[in-house]
Amino acid sequence: MDERRRIGGSDFIWNTAKAAANLRKHGVRFEDAASVFGDPLFVLTDATRDDEARDAAIGFDRLGRLLFVVHVERDGESIRIVSARPADAREEGLYAQ
Repeated sequence: MDERRRIGGSDFIWNTAKAAANLRKHGVRFEDAASVFGDPLFVLTDATRDDEARDAAIGFDRLGRLLFVVHVERDGESIRIVSARPADAREEGLYAQ
C-alpha cells in the first residue's frame, strides 16, 4: 500500500511496508528522508540499479543527519522514495564538494 505526503511543498510517495522495513534496517523514517529535499545544498547522484533509472539525494534531514535517499521522480509531479540510510564516507565526500 502506498502512502502519499506533501512535505516541504513537494509530493512524496512510498510503500508503507518498505518504509517500515527501512526504519528497522537503517533507522531512518521516510518522512524524515523527504526533508533532505529541503536542504539547499543537497546533491543529486545517479543510483541506477538493474537497468531502472534512479537518483539519490545526499543531504541533511530535519534531524541534522546526512542521508542518502534513493528515489524516482514520477511524471514530474511526485517523488517516490525507495530507500534512505545514513550517508557513508564516500557520499559524505560528494556532499562536501
